[in-house]
Amino acid sequence: MLGIEQKKGNDKELCGRMIAYARILPSPDEQGSNSPFDDMIKNGLLALEGDFRQFSPKVPNRKAINEAVDDKLNHMLESMEAEGIELPANLDVEAMRERMKELSSMEVIPIPARIGNYTREEEILAEEADIYYIGEFIGASQAHYCLTTLPIYYQAVYREQAKRQEIDFLNAALEEIEAGAFVDTEDLQKNNEDLFPKGVSLNTFVGDLNKLLNTRVIPFLLALDSNYDYDIQVQQFFEFMKAYPDQKDIKRIDIALREIRTQRDSIIARQLLELSCKKVCAVYDEDTALAQQIAQQITDLLK
Repeated sequence: MLGIEQKKGNDKELCGRMIAYARILPSPDEQGSNSPFDDMIKNGLLALEGDFRQFSPKVPNRKAINEAVDDKLNHMLESMEAEGIELPANLDVEAMRERMKELSSMEVIPIPARIGNYTREEEILAEEADIYYIGEFIGASQAHYCLTTLPIYYQAVYREQAKRQEIDFLNAALEEIEAGAFVDTEDLQKNNEDLFPKGVSLNTFVGDLNKLLNTRVIPFLLALDSNYDYDIQVQQFFEFMKAYPDQKDIKRIDIALREIRTQRDSIIARQLLELSCKKVCAVYDEDTALAQQIAQQITDLLK
């Protein structure tokens, strides 16, 4: 679109973190002019990055907004009356009041983005993000304008995708709850041939997820003799966890298990497996603070 090239990521499944960058060519008009953009350009690159995954602005409720609008408008009218200022004869105060409330209630999309400190294109492409190259610009003025508007569109699409995923998740959960029987860890331990019986998922699981992972899933998958059997059984694990919101955590558990099966004494893989399971349980228990803390530990471990 408009010559914007996506260098990394999938538009149909945005990750929530974006980087957009442009290559800045020298402009005769800006040479020696001490442009405010000079400090933003690194080795001919101007980049902007935004992380919308954890950003959740507090939105006041409609009643509070309306009360604030009423107070402000009433104060303005009282001040005008006290100063002897007459309102225009054709002014409909109540219509103006309703219009102000309508405008104040509109959702505003903030732009929590910042200038990226990248000196090489390779540094940008190495980041875990949806990455967009907007092209070459003579001077930074127009490039900066394009870069600051792109996050608005990106964030709106990301929010829309998240909303649709939430609706799909709720619909799927309701269908499974209506059609399937609830199970706990003890029920699943009775099945010795497969990791999970057909039709069982996280939506119909009512037990301790931490206990399930550590006493059922991990020992079962590590004990399998062949990689062929592992591939079959781990797909059942993915199917069971399909309602979990961040599938990267499940893939990370798979990666760690495969490494441990190959190299039993791999300390990094065992730490990664432990932290990934803890993060999954924190997300499942809706402990956002703990999940973020563990996510940072995983990032530090993989550096």
